[in-house]
Amino acid sequence: MPRIARVVAAGYPHHITQRGNYRQKIFADDTDRRKYLSLLKEESKRYHLIILAYCLMSNHVHFMAIPQREDSMGKVFKYTNMKYSQYYNNKMKVSGHLFQGRFFSCVLDEQHMIACARYIERNPVRAKMVKEPYLWPYSSAKIHCGINRYDPLGTNKLFDYIEQEPKEWKEFIEASDNPEEMKGIREKTRTGRPLG
Repeated sequence: MPRIARVVAAGYPHHITQRGNYRQKIFADDTDRRKYLSLLKEESKRYHLIILAYCLMSNHVHFMAIPQREDSMGKVFKYTNMKYSQYYNNKMKVSGHLFQGRFFSCVLDEQHMIACARYIERNPVRAKMVKEPYLWPYSSAKIHCGINRYDPLGTNKLFDYIEQEPKEWKEFIEASDNPEEMKGIREKTRTGRPLG
C-alpha cells in the first residue's frame, strides 16, 4: 500500500515530530543532544529549513519550522536522522532503526503557529521534568524568553513572525496548557492535515 503524500507548503510554518522506534530513548546524554542539534543545524542550512522552535525530549523531538522548498523538511530530517542514527548506534554498539518511521508534520496558520510554539516548549512541563519551560536545557524556550543568548539553531527568528517580545513570551508559556489547542495540534500532526 503506497504511503499518503505529505502535505508541505513551502514558506509556511509546520509542526514536526519524530519518535524513537518503539518509543525508545534516542538520546543517552547531553553529548547526544548536542550532536543531534549540530547535525540538524548543518542539514537545515544545506536544505533551506528555518527552525523557529524546538524541544528535544528523551524519546522524541518537536520542531516548528518553515521549509523554503517543497523538499526541505524531507531532506533535512532524512539526513539528520540517518547521520544521527549512525552516530548513536556506533556509540552504543547496537544496530537497527533508531527512529520510528517517517516524521509526522502539519502545516500551521499564524494563529496556530503561536499555539504550536507554546505546545512544543511546554512539553517538558507536561512530562513533569521541569516546573517552567525555560528550565529545560534542550528547547528554544530559554532563548525566546531572553534567558539564554546561545541559540544553536537560530530560533530567535520566531519574533520575526509573531508580535511578541521575550517578556510577553515568558508569561505566555508559563500559563497552563489549553486542552483544545493541544488536542488539535496532536491530531493534525498525526494525520498530516493543515491546522488552521
